[in-house]
Amino acid sequence: PVDPRAAPAGASRYSGNIDDYTSSSSSGGGGGWADALAGFRVETAAKETARNLARAESLELDGEDDQWEMGDYNTPNVNAKFVAFGKGQAALDAEDEEGGWMSEEELEEDEDGFDDFVVDEGDGNDVFEAFGGKGSKKGLNAKYMEYLDSDDGFDDDGEPRNERGLPFEMRCFDTAKIFIKAGDGGRGMVAFRREKFVPDGGPFGGNGGNGGAVYFQADESINSLQGFRKKVHHRAIPGDNGGGKKMQGTNGSDTVVLVPPGTVVRDSADQRVLVELFAHGHREMVIPGGRGGRGNASFKTAKNKAPQIAENGEEGQQIWVEMELKLVADVGIIGVPNAGKSTLLASVTNAKPKIANYPFTTIVPNLGVVERDFERMVFADIPGLLEGASEGIGLGFEFLRHTKRTRLLVHVLDCTSEHVLEEYDAIRNELFLFDAEVGDKPELVALNKVDASDEAAERALELAEVFKARGVDAHVISAMTGQGTAELVTAVKLVWEALPPHDFGAEEAMEASAKLRLVSPADGKSLNDFIIKDTAYAFIVEGVAIERFVQMTNWDYFESFKRFAKVLEMSGMEKAITAAGAGEGDRVIIGKHEFEWSKDRREKSLFDTWKSRQDDKPVGGGVMGSRHWPH
Repeated sequence: PVDPRAAPAGASRYSGNIDDYTSSSSSGGGGGWADALAGFRVETAAKETARNLARAESLELDGEDDQWEMGDYNTPNVNAKFVAFGKGQAALDAEDEEGGWMSEEELEEDEDGFDDFVVDEGDGNDVFEAFGGKGSKKGLNAKYMEYLDSDDGFDDDGEPRNERGLPFEMRCFDTAKIFIKAGDGGRGMVAFRREKFVPDGGPFGGNGGNGGAVYFQADESINSLQGFRKKVHHRAIPGDNGGGKKMQGTNGSDTVVLVPPGTVVRDSADQRVLVELFAHGHREMVIPGGRGGRGNASFKTAKNKAPQIAENGEEGQQIWVEMELKLVADVGIIGVPNAGKSTLLASVTNAKPKIANYPFTTIVPNLGVVERDFERMVFADIPGLLEGASEGIGLGFEFLRHTKRTRLLVHVLDCTSEHVLEEYDAIRNELFLFDAEVGDKPELVALNKVDASDEAAERALELAEVFKARGVDAHVISAMTGQGTAELVTAVKLVWEALPPHDFGAEEAMEASAKLRLVSPADGKSLNDFIIKDTAYAFIVEGVAIERFVQMTNWDYFESFKRFAKVLEMSGMEKAITAAGAGEGDRVIIGKHEFEWSKDRREKSLFDTWKSRQDDKPVGGGVMGSRHWPH
């Protein structure tokens, strides 16, 4: 029989190295397209080999036997695709000497399955399943879990392993980072009143509208921060420009970011708390919109009755903020993994959390509402805690922080365990180590799973006496059958009603601090509050007030140049820059504006500078208003 992998006449032969293939039909007619096709297939195989090698390297697989290479494509059956360990054709030849290709039945019988290759004569979708191939007892998930379960932080060769992040559900549930920007203010207008029977109408330009602000508002219909995974940028609407006839520009619309109650918003740069939202409908402004620029009607004075000057709108603030969700609930259900917390929540409320017989079924908190005697209590199922949770073990930080907003705790214990008291004491210790206030919260104990066996029921009765001696209110329940859950809820309600009213001191403090956020950082600052830095490139002037002044200056008008020169003199900046060593022609940077320093303050020099800037503007540049009057 003919070997299907034998190269036909006139075709290229690939030996595992892209530089080693040659064409046996370099001469003769009709071989050009075949050579080109063969070369294309070889290059494709080489690229696939490089990709698989990079993948193997990323998985830290070392040694020649762990390298992947594409086999020969130049076979009569062009649809046959396969991947082999080793070095290209050499691996195929070795396999051929051992008896040919392996069938799928042989692969399923292969115990190891890791050093073999898989052939797919179809569309190539099942070319090879990494870590084990078809039929392997240790597939990709098993190998990956084995890789993750190593807690020493190092691989087999002693190299440090990359840190792993939070699971997707947790990362998107209670933390998010977004970009917010307030709207820019609108430009002021330079216009003059031209109306019949109104001689010398005077300036008539209106002011620009204020930009929209960014608000955060608590909404009880939202229970996680997952929606911010796809919506990262939030921008308010800028204000409209002013118009003639003293028409004020329309203010930009505010942007309201809806978040679940219990969200804390921090500035990503310095971790400063900007706002903390507690109850439904609680709304706070985080950054205000930019101020609208003034039109020439606002610059009219007794000495300057026809001003030809207007301002740009103030740029809106923009920051990255980090949000953290701390659930606001009346009752927090805590316990070790697989103790029956989710089952208890589903038993006493209409919530439908995920329930399964393995630890860490719940990795994000679940909420449920209990109505009793016309009173509503919110229960929160906190994911399972482990010993060492206060140090971050088992994602303890992510789980424990949700207990801070609860008013009382229900500690669920698994009575099928032989170490119930040790588990209880360990979790109590972690609560105190994490936050003493959390450890001091009122607590009830639920001795769960008494329906599992007679031994568990007897252990629960014994533990009830032990907790009674400790002064802890313990209840024997079965969350699965509902036994004792009604009595537990009644006891929880009595403790909940005895608690003092909720302290709104934190909210009042946030409202007081919110007043400081309603103004721009430059508001209340003086123009002479600045510093000068001498760098190799330029003299840099820093100061929030002077930077805003320069940014709002509309350089299209000559009077803006004269006004800027006067401000430099009155604020003392001219003397300070000169004292810093600035000479004629040196660069000076204020905010985003750069100019050349000159001590010549004559009006003619200023006009020449302004005129040269106007001449250097590109043709078709937008004209922001009328420069000459009368027309």
